[in-house]
Amino acid sequence: MNYRSILIATAQTLGLFIAGITIPLLGQIVALFTPVPLILLYVRSGKNESVIALLCASAVMGVLSGWQTALILFFSFGLMAIGTGEGMRRDMKPEQTALLGGLLPIAVLGLITVFYIIRLGKSQVLVVEEYLRESVTTAARTYTEYGLAEMAATINAVSDTFVHHLARLIPGILIATSMMQAASCYGIARAILARKQPVETTSAAAPLALWHAPDTWVWGLIVSLALVVVPQEAVRFAGWNLAILFAVVYLAQGAAIVEHYFRKANINTVMRGLLLALILAMPSIVFVIALGIVDVWADVRKVRGPMQTPS
Repeated sequence: MNYRSILIATAQTLGLFIAGITIPLLGQIVALFTPVPLILLYVRSGKNESVIALLCASAVMGVLSGWQTALILFFSFGLMAIGTGEGMRRDMKPEQTALLGGLLPIAVLGLITVFYIIRLGKSQVLVVEEYLRESVTTAARTYTEYGLAEMAATINAVSDTFVHHLARLIPGILIATSMMQAASCYGIARAILARKQPVETTSAAAPLALWHAPDTWVWGLIVSLALVVVPQEAVRFAGWNLAILFAVVYLAQGAAIVEHYFRKANINTVMRGLLLALILAMPSIVFVIALGIVDVWADVRKVRGPMQTPS
């Protein structure tokens, strides 16, 4: 048992997570990478050491900030680290690792939430709508107390129609966000591991510039868009939720193409990261998604073998 590595990973995990609580905005961005130290420990030392570090970090947060915060750390960031670490230990493909890391916390938290809502005897969607309306009311009241009347008026302007739609799109938004976070943590962990211990470029260890989603996934996007035009509301929202997930997939593929050309232009790593972040933060993100979809047929980077591109 490598106690030194466990102690270091525990301290790093706590530092990243606490930053999200204590530092506005920047700290919340930093906190998204809380799983990375646990992923690194999982890959380097094994599952037991990573789980022990997670339990220690959760226990400390329980003492410092209450059991609710400890549960958030354990079930969201911790389970993501375990899923991502397991995918990397098994040398899974990047998309499989991101799916495992992103879906594990969502599945566990989803089951707990559904069980709780069933105990309440209410519809899951109605419970979410009530929570969103209460959150809007609370936020508006808080801004009013601080003298920010215009901000409070803007929040109060949120319509019931918006809440109605948002409540039904939350599954797709949560899953997509979790997958993006898991993929980002995977990329950072893989880069750190490759720097310490270089590995041959394989399908599982290829850089972002060479990555593409399995070509058959495009049929999922086609089906989701077909469901969107169905008049029945439940089916239509199911289509929108699926479309959100596939939009994230092809956003990643489009970003990989952009990264490919940045590398060809010999732009350094830091500048590539800044430029890519700028592109994804602007309306150009729509173009990046479209580029990822077109690449299924066009194979812009010529990274597929013969007969792999859908006809």
